[in-house]
Amino acid sequence: MTASYSNPDQHKKRLEYQYNYTHIPPIAMVDKLSEEEQFSSRWRLMVAKVGFEILVNTIIVNRGDQGKSGAADDVKAFLIETFQETLADYSVRSRLKILWQGAKFIPRILFTRLSLKAEELENLIKEIIQSVNGDFLRDFAANVQQKLKLDAPVGRGQDIKDFQALFQTIDLPDIAYTYETDEVFASMQVAGPNPVMIKRLSTPDARLPITETLYKGGMGETDSLADAYAEGRLYLADYGILDGAINGSFPEAQKYLYAPLALFAVAKTGDRRLRPVAIQCGQNPEEFPLYTPQSNPYAWLCAKTMVQIADANFHEAVTHLARTHLLIGPFAIATHRQLSDDHPLSLLLRPHFQGMLAINNEAQAKLIAPGGGVNKILSATIDTSRVFAVIGVQTYGFNSAMLPKQLQQRGVDDTDSLPIYPYRDDSILIWDAIHDWAENYLSLYYANDAAVQQDNALQAWAQELSAHNGGRVQEFGEAEGQLQTLAYLIDAITLIIFTASAQHAAVNFPQKEIMSYAPAMPTAGYAALENLGEHTTQANYLSLLPPIDQAQEQLKLLHLLGSVHFTQLGQYEKNHFQDANIKIPLEQFQNRLEEITDIIHERNRDRSPYEYLLPKNIPQSINI
Repeated sequence: MTASYSNPDQHKKRLEYQYNYTHIPPIAMVDKLSEEEQFSSRWRLMVAKVGFEILVNTIIVNRGDQGKSGAADDVKAFLIETFQETLADYSVRSRLKILWQGAKFIPRILFTRLSLKAEELENLIKEIIQSVNGDFLRDFAANVQQKLKLDAPVGRGQDIKDFQALFQTIDLPDIAYTYETDEVFASMQVAGPNPVMIKRLSTPDARLPITETLYKGGMGETDSLADAYAEGRLYLADYGILDGAINGSFPEAQKYLYAPLALFAVAKTGDRRLRPVAIQCGQNPEEFPLYTPQSNPYAWLCAKTMVQIADANFHEAVTHLARTHLLIGPFAIATHRQLSDDHPLSLLLRPHFQGMLAINNEAQAKLIAPGGGVNKILSATIDTSRVFAVIGVQTYGFNSAMLPKQLQQRGVDDTDSLPIYPYRDDSILIWDAIHDWAENYLSLYYANDAAVQQDNALQAWAQELSAHNGGRVQEFGEAEGQLQTLAYLIDAITLIIFTASAQHAAVNFPQKEIMSYAPAMPTAGYAALENLGEHTTQANYLSLLPPIDQAQEQLKLLHLLGSVHFTQLGQYEKNHFQDANIKIPLEQFQNRLEEITDIIHERNRDRSPYEYLLPKNIPQSINI
């Protein structure tokens, strides 16, 4: 298992997997993708299918009759027109070749009523990808997008129904009907896209001057601040990292991002769900007043919306990009560089890296580049958002990122004080299952601590991960980047697999069910509303929400990112593990995931359904 620099295969891997610190300075990313890391055709097909669904929805909204009779005909006419315009730019010879290549599928696109079954649609897209001239497809898609952009809805929403109308062939998320309630607003902190913010308050925070009167106004006369502090029932969501952010204006409208403080509490008795108590839209109480559920209804709704805007920006840059994608990227690079393909740890980890370097490379080159999707929809400038991501990585030490430690550090591990926390409860189940799997697997190859210490390839892997000219992983290892104990190795591998699978699933897939509907979680604010009060109206609230074209961009991007479930946790490819001794531990892991499925289904009988950590919904890796 010793890595040798004279090994030709390893030498080749080190040439193929080199570090780059300028894509998102100074984060360690892969310099260029090797052929091995390119997206698979199956993944591309899955993404293309979702993209086609979004395209049809967008055409109907922008060019069609929005669900009325004749919408499908309008879509067909639009596609025919754009197809003909694209074809006209090619030579006669090229046109004939393209038409011949597309003879099998063009009639099925242009002359059906968009009534293809899912299997038929999948086969159709596959034929298009495999059969047609790639340049033409790119040109056709570009022309479609350009024309849709020109025809995109304009102006601000005059009614909440204007945002609902963006969903035609794509189902309107259920949250569209409930997001304004305090119950759903509070549930976002424990079961939403960013369920990692709240921290228990045991003493008053000078930045948030909550009074007994204000507290009782929301929690009732039988409760008190003193009791809530003493019993660990007060929780704070602090978005201070966003303070001082440079507001963006891309592509056109001025955006606004605040750094709010949001206070929540659990009642002493009765309904013990988390409740919102007060919101301060900035860090300084002298500048930002407190709002409570007793405030003017629209002022309170605006304050909650500002929290959701902050939560969306923190989520995308820090919780999602930094602390899943960018945190795990260096482990994939170092694994290829330092561990041979038949090294036991390499065999265990590689399935959990599938597609990750490719999606990270795609993100830095397009999605989080100037003018990319993130630049379009988030509040801050793209440079500011990238700084947030860097801070997110550099303030997230590997050893302190272990899930049990994270929950303990935030003071949310006590199920008596905070009884309803779906993310915590389900993620611990998955964490423990992965930990048992990692322990059973690694124990087959490392009998004791000495075996870990004597594996030169493993030690080189660890040293590279923590090195400044390597992975730059904060706090990795036990002593100067070394691995000393089997227990630590098991914990470390658990964190890597958990982050690449369950943690990413928990923060990625709510983008479709929650964040694609802009009013529920706007990714940017579009009005300066520091002085909310009795005069605040629905018009003020609507001015805070994204313009309709921006809401459409948010829908398109986040529906796509939240729709692609590629691979499934625990389901390794047949014969991936050649060692017969692995069969029983793997079956135990898979059986435990089935048991967890039953546990989560049972839990969902007594709580608002939380399904992001159902094992069937957790991919093996970060691949979208």
